[in-house]
Amino acid sequence: MYNEGESSSDFMGEMALQNETVLWEGKPFNFGFPSFTHYRITERRIVVEKGIFTKRREEIQLYRIRDITLKRNLLERMLKIGDITVLSTDTTSPSYLLRNIRDSVTVSDLLGQAAETARLKFRAQELTEIQVQ
Repeated sequence: MYNEGESSSDFMGEMALQNETVLWEGKPFNFGFPSFTHYRITERRIVVEKGIFTKRREEIQLYRIRDITLKRNLLERMLKIGDITVLSTDTTSPSYLLRNIRDSVTVSDLLGQAAETARLKFRAQELTEIQVQ
């Protein structure tokens, strides 16, 4: 059923991810040094896993994303990497930074389109978007 060192909640979390379409996944670009952070963008959420021995997993539902900012300096533009900041209505992490993302412009655009699609799919609206008649 699941691996010996893996808890049943880890197994159920992985099963849920298997039912979702993964739009993008990757690790931060660390100039050749190993990274123990893994990013995954699915059709429903952003999943960030960090750690070696103790794994920490954070999720941001895409329909909660309100703004996406991309920052790249000159060297980062030449290397085609950048930092993507996600602002959301999530209570645990309203601002989240995806560091040193390769092909950051494409990933940022993909994330924006996926967030808009999720908002339409789940009919999530801000209070400023609701029309009172």
